[in-house]
Formats: sequence, structure tokens, C-alpha cells
Amino acid sequence: MKKLTFSLILLSHTLFAADSLIDALLDGNLTHKINASYNEGKEEDETAFSSTKTQKILFHYQTAPVAGLKLEVATQSFASEMHQSSTDNTIYYTEALYHGKAEELGYKLSANYYADTYRQNIAQSGISTTNAFGVKAQVNYENFGSFIAYSKVGEGSHSASGDLEGKDHLLPTSSALSSNNYTPNTSAYAVDLNYSPRKDVTLGSRYVIANEMQTNLSYTGVYSNFQLNEIVKGLNLGISYDKTGIAKQNDQFGINIKSKF
Repeated sequence: MKKLTFSLILLSHTLFAADSLIDALLDGNLTHKINASYNEGKEEDETAFSSTKTQKILFHYQTAPVAGLKLEVATQSFASEMHQSSTDNTIYYTEALYHGKAEELGYKLSANYYADTYRQNIAQSGISTTNAFGVKAQVNYENFGSFIAYSKVGEGSHSASGDLEGKDHLLPTSSALSSNNYTPNTSAYAVDLNYSPRKDVTLGSRYVIANEMQTNLSYTGVYSNFQLNEIVKGLNLGISYDKTGIAKQNDQFGINIKSKF
């Protein structure tokens, strides 16, 4: 009798979990776009090979949260052709995010995998794939936040530097301004501290160190984000400063303005 009762309880929990998973999948958010643009040379002195073509296909899906866990998958492809040469690449991205809370302390744990297939026809080369993965642990207490992150780019012929619509950074170890991509065989570590005096204002500082095959780089940066909904709804103003050190010395300052319509 005890075994039967235990089996029924286990079955009910399994069915409930399955129903929750199905609901999360059905309530997820899906974005699908196909855009194509063509630029053909019209000048008389241009050759027939001066035409260019760029095509972008985007598939982006996020599940609804299930017990604090959310999954995200995306793929985007690009193709271009110019002067008898053509290149094409496709990005594959997946991320698992868990959001929890312990009394006044909130935390997020995430892991993501990134792959970029690349082919350049002029070199008659086969498809080359660059793989990368990252993990991130984030905590928030009242108006203060912090995270630590790690990423690793595997072997490949080009950097993990793809552009995925809707994602500012594909690796959690991006610096405040200077770097959001790394060459193959690079390990990177990031530590971030931030403070939000108001819901629409964030001030932060980030330190990143990247161990490349031939060069070690560090990025020490400060950044700020301001939501200016009073001016235009969805308007965001970001101001960042980065200092690059160790084997390379460089300073960068940038202002970024974004608006959602």
C-alpha cells in the first residue's frame, strides 16, 4: 500500500511538472524575422562584381519562467557577396537562467553556449566553427548588485564576435566598453559591482582579465545607464569608460543612446 501511495504521489508530481513545462513552452516569446537588402553598383566604371547582398534570418525564442528557470534559444544567419567573394555565417545561441531569492537577497545563475559557423567561398575553404561557453553568478541586495563570470572560447579560425539581435553581449565577460568578443583559445574572467540609486539609474564598475594565447589583457571600466522615459519612452543613455592594461595600453570613452519605438 505504501509503495502504491508513493507511486501515485510521484506520478502526480511528474504530471504537474510536465504541465508546468508545457505551459512555459506555450507561453514563451518567439521572434522570427527575415530581412534581405541588396546594393548593386550603378556607376559606369564599376564592374559586374561590385554588387553586394546581405541577408539576415533571425529566430529567437524564450520560455516563460518555470520555478525560477527560463531557457532561451536563438539562431541568426548572415550572407554577403562582393567583388567575386562571398562569406556566410550562422550563429547558434542557447542560455539557461535561474532566478531565486533568499529573504532580502536575490540571485541569478546562468550558463550559455555560443557557436558561430563561418565560411569564405573565395578561399574555397570548408565551414569553420568557433565555440564558446560562459557562466555567471549574480547577487542583488537592495540597491546594490554584483556578479562574477567566466567564459572560454574554443579553437577556431575567427573570433567569437557575432552580432545577435536583441543581445548586447553574447559572452558574460564582456568589458564595460572595449571588448565584447575574444579570439579562439581565450579564457576571460569578470567581476562587476553596481549601484542603482533609483530604478531608472545604474552606476557600475567592471574589471575583466582575458588570457589569450599570445597576449594578456585587462579591462578596468566604469559605466552608467539612465532611463529617460520622461523625454521619450524607452530612451536609454549609457556613458562608459574603459582602460586597457597589462600587455596593451589604451583608453576608451563612449556614449551610447538607445531608444525603443
